[in-house]
Amino acid sequence: MPPSMSIAPNNVWLTVFLPALLYYTLYSPATTPILSYLNLLPSYTHLNTTINLQKGTKEEIGKILHEKSNFETVIVDDTASFYDMTWVEDVDLGRGYLLLSDSASSGKVWRYETGGGLVPIGKSLFLDQAGCRSSHWTSCDSITDGGGKGLTLQVFKDENRFNIGRLIIVESGEERIVRLEEDGARTPLVLNIPSLCGTGVSGRLNRPGRLLYTPFGDMLFTDTMECRDDPDAETLFKSAIYRVKEVVNIPSITFQQSRDAHTWTMKEMTEHHPDAQESVELSYNGMEYISDMIVGKDVTSLFVAGSISRPEGGCRKVIVKMIDDTDATRTQNLDEMPVFFDMSEFYRSGQCTDEGIAMAINSDGHIFASYPGGVAIIDSEGDLLSTVSVLMNNEDGEIVDVRPNGLIIGNDGYLYMTTKKVLLRLKVKSSVLDYPTNLIVPKKK
Repeated sequence: MPPSMSIAPNNVWLTVFLPALLYYTLYSPATTPILSYLNLLPSYTHLNTTINLQKGTKEEIGKILHEKSNFETVIVDDTASFYDMTWVEDVDLGRGYLLLSDSASSGKVWRYETGGGLVPIGKSLFLDQAGCRSSHWTSCDSITDGGGKGLTLQVFKDENRFNIGRLIIVESGEERIVRLEEDGARTPLVLNIPSLCGTGVSGRLNRPGRLLYTPFGDMLFTDTMECRDDPDAETLFKSAIYRVKEVVNIPSITFQQSRDAHTWTMKEMTEHHPDAQESVELSYNGMEYISDMIVGKDVTSLFVAGSISRPEGGCRKVIVKMIDDTDATRTQNLDEMPVFFDMSEFYRSGQCTDEGIAMAINSDGHIFASYPGGVAIIDSEGDLLSTVSVLMNNEDGEIVDVRPNGLIIGNDGYLYMTTKKVLLRLKVKSSVLDYPTNLIVPKKK
């Protein structure tokens, strides 16, 4: 053998190590690949995941899910209270990342991304004091659940993708919804909402939750109020969906104005935005709790998940479907809308609790709907194709059903799911539904 082709005796181990390294890096099904031990890749714990066929065939489900794919833990944070997610595409980076709101204490927004190379970036802090920072309306030091909640993106007309835009977030502790501007300013979009309790009086946000930006440029958001006829009466919870039209035309504030904007009432809001009082409309009510909402593939359908009271007592957990009428002159009742799918069989108690259904939709119009124990996959006609059940360890080390509260499909080929303390993901074949951007209202000159 020529000298240039020889291997020194003390380097023979490379002939074994390098092929093994490539195998563990690229092909190994091990829960903890070798690069995790070298701190080059994170260790993802695979959970006990079972795919159960319902009306769907193996071939149908095979186009949606990878047969041998399991849910795996991505983030575990015992101090967190994860609430909502949104996917953001970064044009400059050439890739996307997940934003995850944490409503614990004064709140944070976390960023999770895998990066563009071999070494992933993982979790990093995107926004601190995401829900409470001024202590004007609520003491930020004493609250336990005043952080950031609903997340969405304000997309501009004719943008390249529907997940490129400016972040909008519910600031629970500040009792408002704001838009993050390029200079870091937080422009208030919503302060007051019409009452659900029959008084007809507007007031500040009560228990704001989910956000949704529609392909027509409106923003929908949920809020829940506690209503009672007298101090001794039973408290009734009423949820509704409110609409803010043409969010893009709400003028931005400057970074210098941001501090003063924390104390704004509707008087100051109207001075900044004369149509502020009229811009918030009560669009849908009739549910005790609204847990999520998504736009359908046809861009005009709206799916709403939540709890509807039964005449005999208790609640049904349902997904309703309707055409979202942006020009409706009256508030529409969700309990009068056709039920797209009844999720009640997955909820054993039948009680009216805020434990609700989270939803995601793929490019084929299939809906992923969460329930205590996993995810249901429903086709565009409302037929249950499959369920994906998941088991995980609780704080005591016991194996229990997963308790999801959020779902989203990322552009990286994963279905992400949250519980209050854990972010999980499942490798899927489904691609995210990318809505058109040419229907969004243009910004006024």
